[in-house]
Amino acid sequence: MKMLKQNIARFILNRKLKKDAFDNQSFASAFKNANKILVLMPEDDKDFQYALDVLAYLESLKKELFIITYDYKVSLLPFQFRGTAISHGIKEINEINLPSKKFLSSLLKKRFDAIIDLNRKEQLFYIYLSGLISARIRIGFTKKFADRSYNLQISNSETNPKISYENLLSCLKML
Repeated sequence: MKMLKQNIARFILNRKLKKDAFDNQSFASAFKNANKILVLMPEDDKDFQYALDVLAYLESLKKELFIITYDYKVSLLPFQFRGTAISHGIKEINEINLPSKKFLSSLLKKRFDAIIDLNRKEQLFYIYLSGLISARIRIGFTKKFADRSYNLQISNSETNPKISYENLLSCLKML
């Protein structure tokens, strides 16, 4: 049953996330001018800890961060990020493990300049969000559906999460 739900979710992702041609833009200036950044925190616990370094870096740039994570992980965030955390739980996930209409519509009302998906592995819930929420810059690791969701992809050939997040940070510092 779980595999069937996952296949249905992938089918919906294929239909919703049509392959669009992304605008040609200078990522450096677009990232520099981005004030409101939506960060999708990783599901994996080990990845979550390394992703906190990315949050610290973005905070040092004086960016306004909005962080989406599971409701039970909000308490794992550093105190300064808990106020802007957008948590989701069972009520915000539909039958096929994609965002509920209510959760999605509440996010679509907000404006973000950039989205950064910190999930290294395929996580359909977050891929769906990053593909539908409008933002000039959408950054994520290379994985299935990445071509449809992100206009800047970070190579993810590492099995060590620490190195993957260090690579992501290096890319962000070059922007």
